[in-house]
Amino acid sequence: MNPRLRLWIASLVGIGLALVIAWDVANESYGLAWLCALLALWLAAEWIRGPLPDAWMLAGLLVGYILGNRGFAQWVLTSWFPLLPAEAGLIVFSSVLIVRMARKQVPGIRRDSLNLAVLAWIIAGTVRIVFDYRNYGFDALRDYATIYYAAFFFIAQALVRHDASARVLRRALLAACLALPLSYLIYSRLPDTFLTRLSFRGVPLLFYKDDLVAAYLFAGFFLFQTVRSWTPALRGMAAASGYAVVFMIDSSRAALVGLAVTCGWWALARRWEPWRLQAILIPAGISVLAFLAVVRATDVRQSRLFAMYEHIVSIADVTGTRTYESEDRAFVGDNNRFRLIWWRSVADEAWAANPALGLGFGHDLAARFIQNYNIAMQGDFSARSPHSIAFTAFGRMGLVGLAAFLFLTAAMVRRTWLLVSVVRYDDAALPVLGWWSVSWVLFTSACFGVVLEGPMGAVIFWTALGAASHGTAALVVKADGKPAEPAMEHKGGRI
Repeated sequence: MNPRLRLWIASLVGIGLALVIAWDVANESYGLAWLCALLALWLAAEWIRGPLPDAWMLAGLLVGYILGNRGFAQWVLTSWFPLLPAEAGLIVFSSVLIVRMARKQVPGIRRDSLNLAVLAWIIAGTVRIVFDYRNYGFDALRDYATIYYAAFFFIAQALVRHDASARVLRRALLAACLALPLSYLIYSRLPDTFLTRLSFRGVPLLFYKDDLVAAYLFAGFFLFQTVRSWTPALRGMAAASGYAVVFMIDSSRAALVGLAVTCGWWALARRWEPWRLQAILIPAGISVLAFLAVVRATDVRQSRLFAMYEHIVSIADVTGTRTYESEDRAFVGDNNRFRLIWWRSVADEAWAANPALGLGFGHDLAARFIQNYNIAMQGDFSARSPHSIAFTAFGRMGLVGLAAFLFLTAAMVRRTWLLVSVVRYDDAALPVLGWWSVSWVLFTSACFGVVLEGPMGAVIFWTALGAASHGTAALVVKADGKPAEPAMEHKGGRI
């Protein structure tokens, strides 16, 4: 197009838009003005060398879901439509990613097992929701969130191709994990203040789900060990702050299993920093709890130390038949039975009704469980997830969904093993191991709790997995002696 003609067209459009905005502002309508201002800021950021604007937005979501947790997840961003932070971000990020793919600034889906597994997960759920929406409406869409949150994998994988954008995401995660122990302690001491006064549109700024807090603290524990610019003392202090909170709260047993699994990957990588640090922190924590039990002169079986012992032992009590003597842990056996009965109920119902395609999104997976567990709970029970992403997959999508879940698990194992073989001799691979550590802590927790069904865990997991995927691909290519994939180009230059 002729440059002069293009200038005239742009000027006329701008003048017309300015008149419309002026009219709206005069009538106290600011929606279009805000939209144009944000679009102008976005375009300006695209032209400036540095992190992309969607990287900053995604970083904000990571911080929000870790520090704000359930409170942040319930924020409604608009008064005229129930738009939540994750869904709003997903709309913006997906739109921008499609535009960049169309302009060939970023490639499409990589041809590796992990990308194909995530794609299979999304396809399996999307095909199922087409039929379920007609039967269950909004309930089907709410349950389908377990699937569409996986889009954050591809969004993060594309963003971390920018070095500057990758640094923003990594630093946001580090900052949130560093601040979490303090913010959680403040919340635990002043819960009523946050629930009644410190709120946004009636939703508390901080509102924590304890099992997710424990998972985040353990994820941060590993992440801190990958920051080589910090001194060993600083890394130890950061990790110790998280462990101190873990010893103080009723931490999730699923998160403890995630901790063990991730420690195993570090051992396979022959990186012993987390092991050495835990060899100091755990005995120190036990010593402090033992000292407090003696000073308070309480029955040792009612002490915090004994409660934590029973908490850990209960992990192996699959059937929940063991008797627990600590008053604080009297419930854990029943909690294990709660999960086991729910898993069996979902598996039996899905197998009887539709083993291939499952019960669908929107179906109440708790109905048969309540009948088998405690019929008196009917009417007061609102949970929709059977506390395991594997049983959620089978219950919602049958054997097709379970196959997609197992494919994803196998792909994660394979790609992590490739990364581990590089980390053994290359310190530059440690940041990628940090992303994998976050992924494995959350993924393992999701197998025994509600993590990937909601945005608090899902957004962070899929983002970390996408970053780990790109980092692993780049390191494997480098190790094979092949030319590295070029960084993303944009108007601000090569980053």
